[in-house]
Amino acid sequence: MIVTGVDRLMKDIEVCFVLPAVGLVLALINIRFTPRSKYNPLKLRLFLIFELFLFAFLLSSLLYQDHAVLGAVWEENPALYSFVYFLSGALVVAGVTGLVYWKLRPERWKGNGRELVG
Repeated sequence: MIVTGVDRLMKDIEVCFVLPAVGLVLALINIRFTPRSKYNPLKLRLFLIFELFLFAFLLSSLLYQDHAVLGAVWEENPALYSFVYFLSGALVVAGVTGLVYWKLRPERWKGNGRELVG
């Protein structure tokens, strides 16, 4: 399979994952430097929301920018492209769902950092 532009597509995908990861590491370092702050859970949730929006923006711009390369890959092998596309979507949905359940649940924002029972 020889499709021109796949190298650039792979680099764009790397940026899509590396940039939010670097932002998350910087956010965690920022939170660790202020261990007694009562706003640390809120700061973490705000950083996570920002990282999710950044990831969604980068991914959507990648799909728009590299649509010709993705179309060429589709024409070369539609079954493999469909499988990879489905698997990628499932992993992104599972990751976002896990992150929302783990840290971004609105009921955790109430009650001064303690979880509500009920």
